[in-house]
Amino acid sequence: MTEKKQNPLTLSDFLSADRILLLTGKQEKDDVLNALIEKLAEVPEIDGRDDVARGIFHRESLLSTGIGNGIGVPHVRLNDLDSSYMAMAVVPNGVDGYDALDGLPVKLVFMVVAGKDQRTLHIKLLQSLSATFIDGSLAADLLGAANPQTCMDIIIQNEQK
Repeated sequence: MTEKKQNPLTLSDFLSADRILLLTGKQEKDDVLNALIEKLAEVPEIDGRDDVARGIFHRESLLSTGIGNGIGVPHVRLNDLDSSYMAMAVVPNGVDGYDALDGLPVKLVFMVVAGKDQRTLHIKLLQSLSATFIDGSLAADLLGAANPQTCMDIIIQNEQK
């Protein structure tokens, strides 16, 4: 009998198909970040794109959020936000200029926006992302997805294992 993973924090709690981008061709880092910022700016609880953009680009100027295994996790905590949200870009041909810590091309980018008072949740979400993609099999499935809803279905299926 297979035991279900005990992970109360699931990506599907913070991500929806309407915030997933499938980007073809080679992409520049700033273009991918800006596209994800635009997606998150559509969330009614997020007050515009400026604070998100300022926070994301400031964070990237300190140290690349390319955590390895082809994953980038740009993130920011904002004042006046009570929930956390995520947007995702699937970039099969890689993101130019991401400078991941392991030197591998970044192909999946998960942008996380959390409230200023959500420090613990923010850290747990970043840890969950890292742990979820450690072996590379889920990433391969996502890179082969035909549309955003298929990406969500793959993520949800993985969470139910």
